[in-house]
Amino acid sequence: MARRSLIVALALTNGALVAALIAIPMTPRADGQDGVGTRSRATYSMSGGNIPGVANSALYIVDETHEEMISVLWNDKTRSLTAIGYRNLAADGASSLRPRP
Repeated sequence: MARRSLIVALALTNGALVAALIAIPMTPRADGQDGVGTRSRATYSMSGGNIPGVANSALYIVDETHEEMISVLWNDKTRSLTAIGYRNLAADGASSLRPRP
């Protein structure tokens, strides 16, 4: 009798595992996994530089793959990075190729 209940328990467990294997791929994907609008891996470069009129130096981070740049400034009071600006380098380069009036 104990052997029979063990076999039934194993059969129920296997049935639950098969149901999970079938159900999991059918569940909707999370918003971050949809594949639409996701960015590929990128190569980054960083450089420090001075800003006229500001005591602290800025950090410029360039995403070479997507041709974007952000600049940040270290804030000693809050001990955090403060965003200064963002530039789309591809758009800037395209605008410099247009003839000027």
